[in-house]
Amino acid sequence: MRTNRIMAAAFVLAISGVSAWAQAKPVVAVLSTDSTLYASAAINDSKPAPRLSEGEPLLVLGAQDKKLTLDGVPTLWYQVKTSEAATGWIPGSRMAFTSTSFKRPAFRTQDQYAAYVIMAARPGEKVVAARSYEKVAKGDIGWYVTYHDGELPAAIVWERNLEATPADEYLPTGFPAALKPFVYFVDFTVFELAGDQATGSFTTLAQTLPGKYPEPDGYYAGTPDDDFPWYTPPEASYVGYGDRGDYSGDYEDGSEDGSSIDEAFTEGIESYGFIKEGSTVILGRHEELNGGSNWADEMDSFVGKEAVVTSLPGADSQGFLVVRVKGNDFVWRVRNLALKGRGEPGSYGYQTGDSVVIGAHRYIAGDNNWADEMLEYVGQVATITSMEGTDGTGSSIVHVDIDDGDWYWRVETLSPAN
Repeated sequence: MRTNRIMAAAFVLAISGVSAWAQAKPVVAVLSTDSTLYASAAINDSKPAPRLSEGEPLLVLGAQDKKLTLDGVPTLWYQVKTSEAATGWIPGSRMAFTSTSFKRPAFRTQDQYAAYVIMAARPGEKVVAARSYEKVAKGDIGWYVTYHDGELPAAIVWERNLEATPADEYLPTGFPAALKPFVYFVDFTVFELAGDQATGSFTTLAQTLPGKYPEPDGYYAGTPDDDFPWYTPPEASYVGYGDRGDYSGDYEDGSEDGSSIDEAFTEGIESYGFIKEGSTVILGRHEELNGGSNWADEMDSFVGKEAVVTSLPGADSQGFLVVRVKGNDFVWRVRNLALKGRGEPGSYGYQTGDSVVIGAHRYIAGDNNWADEMLEYVGQVATITSMEGTDGTGSSIVHVDIDDGDWYWRVETLSPAN
């Protein structure tokens, strides 16, 4: 993931009102923990302020030019706007950033995800169908047009001729008539943003899609798939017109199913960091990731309590390292622990100034937060220069010295150098 130095340039444009910013990719962050929206870049609980929930999307308007120490961690403060148009300041240690786009599991409610799409999507934004719905097949590529209040709010130009007949009142003035058969209205939960920096041109699409797909496809989905904690898809409106499975067109990433997973990518390995047998840790709640949370209701009473690590049994069934501790019979994910006296929850005990060996990231919930340019640093020894909160998967990230702070690095695949 790109550094805040790139984001800072965008902040300057936003604050100064340069017109080019209107065409740039909006900087939208997500709250990684509940937080007050502060009136200024300082903790002041004496002033009434709205309380925001984890998963809330935030449009970033600007940032301080220096870091302040909060809870022992140097962090930037960001000026933000909420989905309700409230403005204020949030410490960066409570926010998750991405250089691409956040996926649906990064949010806690359907309303949060819808608010994120409205904030982040520009006309012509490339999208991917995350599940099938009526004439739209999971994996289909599309381009965001606009949205309206009400049922099926998002208008998308899909890459196939769906024989659609959208009403003009729901389309922008001057929208190309040649693209109307490709426009299909869906709920926000049907698609995810591809995360591209540039947007597509409707004029160009109007010149290419009709010639490529002159005849309607005729596909209708069966029961939609991909339910997750805050969303269970309803039954499909149409069935019985033939089930062709996931769409298998040609995608820009070279895959056959629209997946962004790079099969040639060599994943890193999660490390226990500074946590070892005999360490005193503070227990934390697990997240729902990679198909499970490895959690029992009986574990709730231990959250926030100290315990001594008795063994390091390896990874659980979702691929996350766990420990056993004195006082209970459960296993606890390292990514959700805090090492007493050293580091924050999820930091694996790392702090600014620690010497570490760089490791490649791995896929978590389908996201490896990685760029090819990062590969040259793998295996090198570096010094952590700042703790930077979490990314879209909830993984703690840092900046290091050897890349001049150009990239975010997940602490879970770092190893202590000493």
